[in-house]
Amino acid sequence: MPGPARSLRAFMFAVAVLPWVPAALANPMDDGRDGARGGGHEMTMGDHGKDGPLMGHGAQQFYMYPGPMTPNAAPKRSRVHYEIPHVTLYNEDGAAVELDRLLHRPGPVALQFIFTSCATICPVLSAGFSQAQAALLARDPSTRLISISIDPEYDTPARLRTYAERYHAGRNWIFLTGRLGDIRTVIEAFDALYRAGSKMYHRPYTYFRGRPGDDWVRLDGLLSEADLVREFDAVLAADAKETHRAAAEPR
Repeated sequence: MPGPARSLRAFMFAVAVLPWVPAALANPMDDGRDGARGGGHEMTMGDHGKDGPLMGHGAQQFYMYPGPMTPNAAPKRSRVHYEIPHVTLYNEDGAAVELDRLLHRPGPVALQFIFTSCATICPVLSAGFSQAQAALLARDPSTRLISISIDPEYDTPARLRTYAERYHAGRNWIFLTGRLGDIRTVIEAFDALYRAGSKMYHRPYTYFRGRPGDDWVRLDGLLSEADLVREFDAVLAADAKETHRAAAEPR
């Protein structure tokens, strides 16, 4: 019989992945409280065909990952170098954040692209971060978890703050939105939307980076708490090995 802690984690995960589609609509940088409708900001959600539902607001719409909504034991793993663009985004408190400066600070980073009205993979991605955040910080207290909205026409800082509270985000978990053009620049820099023909798909990508300037490990698949911690450990181990090798080289 599972212990109380395990049962509580299972209950929290079940609650976190319940679909949640808010009805209020707002402009990109408002406070998210006016409930305005119209103006081309309604969310589109198409049929659940082989492409998955079409979701997003205004000019930012994309097809969703159509696969199973459970953690994947064998995510596709790749190592990629990304050039971080110089853009100003806004965190859940509305404060300006220069993305390149944030990502060049020392310490490991775990990063995902989500949006708050997502009713498919985003709740699972965010629940994974929520469950794993304590274990990641225990390994390195300077670790930062970053969730970037790909639907900035809807995701105001206020909505991100509500979303962060829903997933019990700690102080090292940062949520970012911004102007549509800047968000698209970031999406392109991280190749965060899978493209097939003229269509774009939001896939369950999670990115890890051990140190500033390192290549990123990109995982394509829904990850459990154990998966996230294991992959994070692998990134830290690779960094430690490289540091040891560099220190052993003759000068």
